[in-house]
Amino acid sequence: MTDFLVQLSTAPDGSLDGLGLDYIEFDVRIARDPSYPVTSKAAYMALAAFADMEHHTTLTAESVAGWSPERRHALLPYRKTVAACMGRSANTFDRAVADLVGREVLIVQPQQNPDHPGAADANLYRLTDRERWARQVLERAANPPQTRPLLGADGRPVPRVLRTPGIDFIKLDARIATCGCRTPNYKAVYAAIASFVNLISRAITERPPTIRELMACTGLGRTAVTDALAQLRADGVLLMKEQYAPKDEGGGRLPSSYALLDGRLWRARAAVREDREIAQFTEGSTHQADRGGLPTTRTGVYPSGGQGSTHHADTINRSSDNRDGEPLPDARRAVTGGKAREPRAARAPKPAARGGSAADRTKKPRTTIRTAPSRPVPGEETVFAAIDALGVSKHPALRVPPLRRAVRDLLSAGRTPEHALARINAGWWRAGAPERVASGEIRGAVGFLATVLSRQDCERPDCERGVLLASGEECRACGLRETERQAEAARRRLEEQTGDQDAAGAGALADVPVAAGQAGTAGPVTWRCQAPGPAGLGTGVCGRPGRGTPPPLAMCPDCLDDLQRALAR
Repeated sequence: MTDFLVQLSTAPDGSLDGLGLDYIEFDVRIARDPSYPVTSKAAYMALAAFADMEHHTTLTAESVAGWSPERRHALLPYRKTVAACMGRSANTFDRAVADLVGREVLIVQPQQNPDHPGAADANLYRLTDRERWARQVLERAANPPQTRPLLGADGRPVPRVLRTPGIDFIKLDARIATCGCRTPNYKAVYAAIASFVNLISRAITERPPTIRELMACTGLGRTAVTDALAQLRADGVLLMKEQYAPKDEGGGRLPSSYALLDGRLWRARAAVREDREIAQFTEGSTHQADRGGLPTTRTGVYPSGGQGSTHHADTINRSSDNRDGEPLPDARRAVTGGKAREPRAARAPKPAARGGSAADRTKKPRTTIRTAPSRPVPGEETVFAAIDALGVSKHPALRVPPLRRAVRDLLSAGRTPEHALARINAGWWRAGAPERVASGEIRGAVGFLATVLSRQDCERPDCERGVLLASGEECRACGLRETERQAEAARRRLEEQTGDQDAAGAGALADVPVAAGQAGTAGPVTWRCQAPGPAGLGTGVCGRPGRGTPPPLAMCPDCLDDLQRALAR
């Protein structure tokens, strides 16, 4: 184990700490939802570490009445305590709680201190994930998974990070979730990787996630994700292995495979607890339940020893009463590596700085990833010229880093300029991006276009719009070509049915006498509905016939009603 994992596993005396909660249960959909801020995910993790495993509810003030102040501040989710677990301020924690409450994943109930009536105490937090997981189990039982690929409203396969993962929760190390020395970005990437690994082996059994998929899960940029991956590897929490395709398939680089090492900690802590229970049983002493006899779980939640016992953990200075004495023990700060600090009075004074160069000053080393600038690739001039013609940026596309990186990554992966132009045509023009930019629906045109060029909808990295690059065969993973053929066949059938209805309607109108006052109300087809559709096909137009004067919007009543309902949402 590395130093970071040892700090999260040892007690202040240096022995392996088997007390407390080993892991927390984190909702897998929150881990893959980029709409959640990283601070909200970090607050969710910290509150889950304070809650029990069975009901996901934190302790009440009455259950810890009479306990020592040290244990109360270590076991109750006070604002400053949870904010220290996040590594952020109490105001940031308040905003994260408001966001979680607004999303209906958290319920907050104020409490009063039983020892001091009228005084506010730590809030009671309840995570509502248990209810959601029960409903999802019933939904999966009623709707078995389909073997066919899931398609969106546009007829294209839904990205993997947005599909139903098939599981309800993932396991995250409780000590890492409450370690304030690691940023919310670090914890969000850790949760995203854990959503792709096996719950028991902690390794990826299927296709590992790409950097873009981790970006889509966390809502972070490429630099933030790679920095978090580097820190996870430096801490010894994550193992990465580079993978390459077989030579007969091109030999290109595939997404790196990941494996988490947190399961080793959980097994080691469980072994320590079993040894202690065996020792207590052989000595004839009565085994005392955790948390002073309160309901607990198999892995344990809080240290045993009854009320008033010391909580073995790292240090946190709660108030000014302990400035000259030993710091209060708490598990929310790992800056001392799990060891107790010396009293302030016993510390040796540091000599004052007397100038000198910048090299004499000690600074905390930063973990950075230095990458060489991308090199030009063949055919990029054609793609850059097409992007410059769109007018999304006042600078040439070659000088805009997101566009330059997206184009060169795409062409370096075995694509041609024709593939890039096809992506621009489908994701920019056919998606109505110019109108959406003008209306304000798309705020960053450069970022949107870079996403269009970088997005890989199929699970296979060598698939380009339903065709495999190496062999030219149709991709069976996404089935895009098959879907397009079905849509085209449905469109042709609809045109034939519409033509038959037009002919039948014209023959019926010819036999019906027209009254004098109704002249001009019925007649031949003069216009057709131009709304995109029909619904579910994703290609072509509706094409329903209309008679008389064309309306301002060439749309039939059904399509116009669908458009109004969509705008109302």
